Amino acid sequence: MPPEMKTFTLEELAQFDGKDGRPVYVAYNGKVVDVSGSKIWKGGRHMNRHDAGHDLTADLAQAPHPEDRLERYPQVGVLAGAEIPESGAPQAATAGAAGPECPREPEQHLPWILRKSPFLRRHPHPMTVHFPIAFATGAVFFLLLFLLTGRPLFENAVHAMNIVGVLFTPVAILTGLATWKYNYMLAPLTPVRIKLALSPVLFLQFLAAVVWWMANPAVLAAGSPSAGQFTVLVLSMLPVMGVVGWYGAGLTFPMHD
Repeated sequence: MPPEMKTFTLEELAQFDGKDGRPVYVAYNGKVVDVSGSKIWKGGRHMNRHDAGHDLTADLAQAPHPEDRLERYPQVGVLAGAEIPESGAPQAATAGAAGPECPREPEQHLPWILRKSPFLRRHPHPMTVHFPIAFATGAVFFLLLFLLTGRPLFENAVHAMNIVGVLFTPVAILTGLATWKYNYMLAPLTPVRIKLALSPVLFLQFLAAVVWWMANPAVLAAGSPSAGQFTVLVLSMLPVMGVVGWYGAGLTFPMHD
């Protein structure tokens, strides 16, 4: 490390937040980098998610781009108390609890449409996954309303939620597989393995509920011997959806100290 490099405490780093014309500094693997020249850090915020003036080592472990992007910008110092690799290059951040490090592949290996439109690479799954999450929650919500009121409107809403769940869950799974391939290079991250295991379970729950209802339209009718079993099936969607959503959110918004 050159002797002129400044050592920043977290409090000092926080002053370089890009607001009111201040420089935009971020820390990564112990290095403090000036990204003021980057258009995507304008105003001190990147992708409406990451704020300047912070140590972003844990956040960049899940970033959908190589860590060497930061090497394009000048290093202005080091973070107090952090270890710097002897080579001087940023260490690849590990995924911590999420699993092993994500390998990165060159941008030119991406399909043309994804290189031209990063939106299609990063956002389709976070968008489409909201549908099965909402439908599973909606099915449980309307089921509870039906059990409380007995109104046929809420019973029909339960079945409608299950039908659209069958239609949209495969879309969410397919976009999730694409995100796993192009953003995480098929790295065996723990959250991804959990989502891969439970997403088909949620689809089968939706499908079973629809097939059951089509075979017996009065499945929820008062006195029906299968009403209790059908209720358990629908209610069981909530924990499955909750686990899938929790680990998916952890990939998008990783938690760290």
